[in-house]
Amino acid sequence: MRYLIGLDLGSGSIRAGAFDLNGRPARIASRPSTSVTPDPARPGEIVWPHRAVWATACEVLQEVIQALPADAEIAGVAAACLGMDGVPLDRDNTPLYDFIAWTDSRCVPYYEAWLRDFGEARQFLTTGSPPRGFSTLFRLQWMRDHHPEILERTRKWVLMGDFVNQRLCGELATDYSMAACTLLFSPGAAAWDQGIADKAGVDLGLMCAAKPAGTLLGQVTAAAAAETGLPQGTPVILGGHDYLCGALPVGGHRPGAVVNIGGTWDIIQATLAEFTLPEAAVGTGWTVEHHVAPGQFSAFGAAIGGGVTTWFRDTFAPGMNDDSFFALATEAAASRAALPVFLPHLAGCTGPVMDATAAGAFLGLRQSHGRTEMLAAVFEGLNLQTREILASAACLGLTPERLIMVGGSARNPGIVQSRADALGLPVDVPGVTETTAQGAAMLAGIGAGEFADMDQAVAAMTCAMTRTEPTTDGMRRHDDRLELFRTAFAALDPVNRRGAGDGGPELIEN
Repeated sequence: MRYLIGLDLGSGSIRAGAFDLNGRPARIASRPSTSVTPDPARPGEIVWPHRAVWATACEVLQEVIQALPADAEIAGVAAACLGMDGVPLDRDNTPLYDFIAWTDSRCVPYYEAWLRDFGEARQFLTTGSPPRGFSTLFRLQWMRDHHPEILERTRKWVLMGDFVNQRLCGELATDYSMAACTLLFSPGAAAWDQGIADKAGVDLGLMCAAKPAGTLLGQVTAAAAAETGLPQGTPVILGGHDYLCGALPVGGHRPGAVVNIGGTWDIIQATLAEFTLPEAAVGTGWTVEHHVAPGQFSAFGAAIGGGVTTWFRDTFAPGMNDDSFFALATEAAASRAALPVFLPHLAGCTGPVMDATAAGAFLGLRQSHGRTEMLAAVFEGLNLQTREILASAACLGLTPERLIMVGGSARNPGIVQSRADALGLPVDVPGVTETTAQGAAMLAGIGAGEFADMDQAVAAMTCAMTRTEPTTDGMRRHDDRLELFRTAFAALDPVNRRGAGDGGPELIEN
């Protein structure tokens, strides 16, 4: 039996999966991702320790490989990865610093200066990406100003998936979708943008060569084989941005497909046949970048989703086990009680407008509101936020007739029903849950020659989906609540701009 291995390097966990050539999972292994605050005096500085990233990847790979039959053959391995977070490597490929996490706020001043000096519209219309406080460009500027001695010794600035690949096979490269996370890459030209680099004062020579996802990088070395359990000589293939890998097993590579990927971020992803940057999309939070599918592009709008429910669980249900919280979420999603209004902007608003000063809030709380009603309000707020983002997709000419939902939230039928009701669209959920790792495995299969192309990989490795139709009562209820949601957002704007709470936006750690 031949297997493909997919790695999923995410904010909440690092996972590995072994899949046969028909997409059936043989083994999934998972460990929590580890982020730390090195200096308590600077709580805004958060990193992923590079040793922990590699050690955790090794652990999940070992667990998966050891569970396979003794005569199993590993056809290839590829990694899907969260965006933006990178590490500087010296000429010996030794890390000189830890990964600055996307939850880290140290680079916000550089982001704000870039908005003033370069501008959001110019950035989007050049690269398809709006500036964000955690974009790679601002990490490089921060390192240049605060640790020039490190940057002087740096040969390459490497994103997390590319770091793991280098440890596996000794080769350095990145794919187009990950390069687009940096603000320094032009998807239309499939090349690094020298003009932006010059304006930012960063050296493009620090960036890895950019290649299409699915490109064969090299083979697992003897040293990596000893640490991971992967057979020496296993092909290592370029994966890509995690949300795009997660869209592959449900046919999300086809133009017109719209996928809702639920994780720490709640993402609406649509596949485009052409690279198009309409001016109407400026300021909406939409990003247009290369897809991991050859010749395709991706538009996505995103906001914190699972990060908000994790915050709620940690704050209002500490110590509750997974089964109990699943039951609470099911009850909350089905609640028909009179609810407070919840604004889910705990990390600012990232769609359908970009507003870093926006903040989360419960409005209209009563003594009758307990934990269940508050969680129901959280789900409603997340649903309405997604509805607003999806509606803004009209600026890209997108009017979906259905939604494909994957990720952690798709495992709860109550949440799926409430999402269908909020959007007024049928929602299809695949039978497989580990779509990100499976999408990486599909790219591994293409790069290793197991599949001729993406269409063949999708035909072989996709599964049946279950459809949830919106209900009339549910759609009416969300229609009624949408105006309250919008009114609350507008009403709190002057409060947020005056710096209520801690005086500014705070990133959620998950």
